[in-house]
Amino acid sequence: MLNHPMRRAKNQITDPSEMEHVIRSARVMRLAMCLDDEPYVVPMSFGYDGASIFIHCAQDGLKLDILCRNPRVCCLFEHGLAFEPKGDSPCAWGFAYATVIVHGVAGRITDPSEKRAALQVIADQYSTNGERVPADKIEKVDVWKIGILEMTGKRAQ
Repeated sequence: MLNHPMRRAKNQITDPSEMEHVIRSARVMRLAMCLDDEPYVVPMSFGYDGASIFIHCAQDGLKLDILCRNPRVCCLFEHGLAFEPKGDSPCAWGFAYATVIVHGVAGRITDPSEKRAALQVIADQYSTNGERVPADKIEKVDVWKIGILEMTGKRAQ
């Protein structure tokens, strides 16, 4: 695991509830993977249940090929991103943001009831109207659970 000290410790988010807020507020997760020293990153919809992250994808393609061969992943979540031009010089410009980076291990979910529950976690990330995932959609997608190994957060205001 990386576990490097943050250069600007005053910007570090250490409160787990604040990190959870960033994840739950994010609209997109960037999923980073690596195969044979070739990095690959893709924006994804996701779900978070407080302990794990869930994603879904097509049943074939590059992302699936990589996950099957190297399940180690890194996920980036961001919230409140805003450009702040403080003056005329680019050296004074900055951003306000809160980010969370998760290092984890992805595992394919094959049990139909577990797939349906994970897909519902994803749906609930984006909607509060109680829509249920249709049963006929479950067999047409791959669903993955990312077990969290490490979570770090950072903010700038």
